Amino acid sequence: MFFFQKNLKKLPFFTIFRVLWLFTFVCIAVPTMVAQNNLPPLVAGPMLGYTEHREALIWLEVSPSVKTVEVQYWKKGQTQTRQKLRYRGKLQQEFNPIKFVLTALDMGTTYEYAIFVDKKRQKANQNLSFQTKKLWEWREPAPNFSFLMGSCHYTNDEPYDRPGKPYGEDSSIFGQMVQQPSDFMLWLGDNVYLREADYSSRYGIQYRYQHTRRQEVLQNFLASRPQYMIWDDHDYGPNDSNSSYELKEQALQTFIDYSGNESYGTPNDKGIYSRFQWSDSEFFLLDNRYHRDPETLQDSNKTYLGKKQLAWLKNSLLSSKATFKFIASGSQVLNKANKFECYANYTQELDELLAFIERHQIKGVVFLSGDRHFSEIITQQRNNAYTLLDITSSPITSHTFDKVAESNEGKNPQRMDGTLLAENSYMKLSVSGEKGKRVLTVQAFDRNNQEKWRKSFAETEFR
Repeated sequence: MFFFQKNLKKLPFFTIFRVLWLFTFVCIAVPTMVAQNNLPPLVAGPMLGYTEHREALIWLEVSPSVKTVEVQYWKKGQTQTRQKLRYRGKLQQEFNPIKFVLTALDMGTTYEYAIFVDKKRQKANQNLSFQTKKLWEWREPAPNFSFLMGSCHYTNDEPYDRPGKPYGEDSSIFGQMVQQPSDFMLWLGDNVYLREADYSSRYGIQYRYQHTRRQEVLQNFLASRPQYMIWDDHDYGPNDSNSSYELKEQALQTFIDYSGNESYGTPNDKGIYSRFQWSDSEFFLLDNRYHRDPETLQDSNKTYLGKKQLAWLKNSLLSSKATFKFIASGSQVLNKANKFECYANYTQELDELLAFIERHQIKGVVFLSGDRHFSEIITQQRNNAYTLLDITSSPITSHTFDKVAESNEGKNPQRMDGTLLAENSYMKLSVSGEKGKRVLTVQAFDRNNQEKWRKSFAETEFR
C-alpha cells in the first residue's frame, strides 16, 4: 500500500482512474461472479401459476449470467401450432424471478411447452403441460374437481438455522404429492420460513425465497399443476409479525415476484389478497399480515384484515354465486382454544364478518387454514345458521407439534372427532356430484401418501 501511495502522484489521472476502477472490480465484482457461477442457468422452475380459460402463467428463475429466456408452447400433439414468447423484462440482476403470461389460448385445451435459456432448451423430468379451463356454464353441469392444500414447508439451511435438531423434516412428501391427482395446489402460508438472517434485509428475504424454491424435490411438483399461494408470518417477516414490520414493502414485492396468483390486493389497498373461481366454487385468499395489528394489542377494535380488505371480502362473498366459498387464511379462524395466533382473538372484527355472513344468508362458506403444525377440523355451531368449518392442514415438512394431544387443546370441544393429525401431511379436498347435491370430501394424507382420515359434507349442510 505504501508503494502504491508513493507512486500514485507520478501516474496520469486517466491511469489512476483505471487502477481504482480495476481495484473496485476485483474487490466487489469478482465475488459476485463467483456466486453467479455457482448457479445453473435455470435456477428454479418452471412453476405453473394461475390458469384461466384463455390465459396461463408460467414462473421460473434464472441466474444473473443469463441473457435471454424464451418459452415455446403448442397444443398437445400439434407442434405445428408452436408459438414463441420471449421475456422482455430485466435480466442479469442479483435475483431473476420472471413470469410469462400466455394469452389468446383456446379454452379446455391441453398445451405443452418448453423453456429456452440462452437459446438452449432446458431439460425436464416430465412433460411440461397445462390445461386451460373449460367453459361449462350454461352448457353442462359443473365439473367435479379436487385440490391439494398444506402449510409449513421448512427447507433446512445449516448456516442460518438454529443449533440442534434440524427443524425441517423429510421433503420426499413432495414426490408423493406429485402422484396425487388434483387440479391445483393451495399453499396456506409458512411456505419458505424466513430466518433471523433473512428478514433483516431485502437481500435476505429474496435469498430465502430463492433457496426454498430451487429445492430439487420441489421441481416436479411445482410444474405438475397450478400453484396458488397465501402467506403467514414466516413468509412475511419475524415470528408473529404484523403491520409494524419495517420491511413489509420488500416482503410484499418478493412474495409477488415468487408466486403465480393473478392479482394481489386492490388498486387502493396493498396486500396479497385475491379471489379466483374453479368450477362452481370460489376461493378467497386472505392477507393476514400486511394490515394486521399485534395479537397482544389490548383494543377491541384491533384489525386482522384491515377495513379495506374486510370490505372487499364482504362484497366478494355477497356477489359470489359459488356453491362452496373457500376462505383461505394463514392463521386459524375459529379455534377459541388456540392460545397462539388466531383470527378468533380479533373478536370484534371476526364477529362482524360472521354476522355479515349470517345476516345475508351467504351459503357454502368454508374456512381453510394452516400454521399449527398439526391438522384438524374445527367447528363452530351457530343458533340461526349452519355450522361453520375451519379445516387446518399443517405441516408439510416442518417439525410437528406431536404433543398436541397432551396440551390444553388435546380435548378441544370444537374439534371434529377423528381429525387430529400431528405428523407431516397434506390434504386433498374434492367437490363432486350433481347440481344441488354437491359433496365436499376432505382427505388427510401422511408423507407416504397413506390416507389417515376422510370426512364428507353435503352441500345442503351449508345452507
